[in-house]
Amino acid sequence: MKRIKQLSENLINQIAAGEVIERPASVVKEFVENSIDAGATRLEIEISNGCRNIRVADNGGGIHRDDVELAFSRHATSKIYNQDDLLSVATLGFRGEALASIISVAKVTCTTRTADSETGIKVECENSQIKVSETGCAVGTTMDVRDLFYNIPARLKFMKNERSELAAISETVQSIALSKPEIAFTLINNKNSILKTTGSGEIKTTIGEIYSKNIIEEFCEVSKDDKPFKLVVSGFVSNPDFTRSNRKAIYTFINGRTVKCPILMKAIENAYSDMIASGKYPYAVLNLSIPYKDIDINVHPAKREIKYANPNLIFGFVHSAVRAALENNDKFFAKSLLRVETEQDESVISTSYTQTTLNTSAYAPEKNVIDFREYQKSSTNAFSPEIDQDDIQEMTLRRNKWEIAEKVEPKSEIPSVSPTTEDSMTEKPLIIGQMDNTYILVSTSEGLLIVDQHIAHERYLYEKLKEQKNSSNPVSSQLMLVAETVSLDEEDIDLFRENAAFLAQNGYEVEAVSGKGVRLRRVPNILAQKDPTKVVEDILEALQSAPEKIEDELLMRTACRASVKAGEKLSLWQMEELIKNWQSTKHPRTCPHGRKIGHLIPRSELAGYFSRIINT
Repeated sequence: MKRIKQLSENLINQIAAGEVIERPASVVKEFVENSIDAGATRLEIEISNGCRNIRVADNGGGIHRDDVELAFSRHATSKIYNQDDLLSVATLGFRGEALASIISVAKVTCTTRTADSETGIKVECENSQIKVSETGCAVGTTMDVRDLFYNIPARLKFMKNERSELAAISETVQSIALSKPEIAFTLINNKNSILKTTGSGEIKTTIGEIYSKNIIEEFCEVSKDDKPFKLVVSGFVSNPDFTRSNRKAIYTFINGRTVKCPILMKAIENAYSDMIASGKYPYAVLNLSIPYKDIDINVHPAKREIKYANPNLIFGFVHSAVRAALENNDKFFAKSLLRVETEQDESVISTSYTQTTLNTSAYAPEKNVIDFREYQKSSTNAFSPEIDQDDIQEMTLRRNKWEIAEKVEPKSEIPSVSPTTEDSMTEKPLIIGQMDNTYILVSTSEGLLIVDQHIAHERYLYEKLKEQKNSSNPVSSQLMLVAETVSLDEEDIDLFRENAAFLAQNGYEVEAVSGKGVRLRRVPNILAQKDPTKVVEDILEALQSAPEKIEDELLMRTACRASVKAGEKLSLWQMEELIKNWQSTKHPRTCPHGRKIGHLIPRSELAGYFSRIINT
């Protein structure tokens, strides 16, 4: 039997390094965090030799000459001194493991000087052995790593290719730069600068420097505080129609510390639950300020995870903050996008032509305006109204599949509303027409707006259904005149039986017929004229989704099935009402499944097609 022996100090450090130093990005993270804790305002990170050589230079306070050797020992730190300090760790580092771990797997040279020293100190480390000498240098610290993992072939073998390792380093620096916008960062790879921030102190500016200046237009600000629990969340999240296919652009911070927190991640993603498509994720840069006594960061060796005293409180707080920010931003978006000018400004575009303003309110008396709000209450198809041809005439000209609605003067008994009223300025959209019986063309003060009629109507119906579901009033429903049996296998029939009460709350009454299928006895009003087989299929797909998503899935599928379809011809008044209802929604950018609803072609872009100049 083998005897128990004390491990050597170097082997102990190498084992510890396996927890702390996983890859080159881990080295960068530890050095950068030490620089920030030392009060640095400028950092330069330089990478070379396939990411095995790393140099981090800062202008921080430096390391005192009497502490230099001790700094490379395990569990030696200036951040905490006793057990009580663990309850209020305000620095990024505190364990004192990083430097000892790094010098056990790489050749390290440290050059440092404090402001009260005339000369600097140079420390050379290899195989956990330290050599100290004096040298000349500026105030601050420079850590120079060479041949990372040179003495651990197994770890070196499993390093990824240079591109992947550099991407991990870049992501690490980006994350820290976003958490500390007051610090200037420069990341250099093989003498080429690949990331640079100015240390402006503005998170909005830093986001623009990391991505691009134009991208900030796609973000909305998040700001909320809870005084009783001393919580503050701040930062930026992207609009629902600006997403990416992975979570790499979601940056979360706790008291300025970068963390990978499932609770914060889930809160952010759930806030977008009915606004972005499955498999898509927003951009987010959020910092949560929370009392130190309510968290524990001493959970993971790399300090990436965190525990909360009250996780449910944190989830609800962040979720509501993000949701409120998106709703407020979308309200502004809807109002500004459909703003209609009361008078045509002839100086807007340099041209001798003038535009005739269409008074759409003069098309029909109030009784003939199709109210989409009544669409939910009606058992008939609201898109097939009976219009008195003696009162109204509609002329449709077809040109290259563009449906252009033209005004025919109404009879004198039809009331006309002046286009200068507040209603015409803020509520009545200026409809140009319909393209391919699918897209509604709207003239706005910003340019030409193209709206997909199906998904715009779907968004409106979904929010109305959800509003009704959340109120004390039951979902409006009606009995089916003929209850047809829809064939299903026994497993699916059982699924309907198990969820009968849930379906009843949402306006559905389904009768299970053993060995045959199910019969729809009652459905929401807006589905009264729809194919029962398709409705059952929608219900079944919703019931088969994840438990926490079943209710939203059912509402989404109900709204999708009931909404006007692509290829369905609409009258001018129906288009007006649809656009107005869409404009009134809380989240007009996307449908509940995440598809973009409208696309704006700016006036300047349109003018450019014809070599016209827009006067500013």
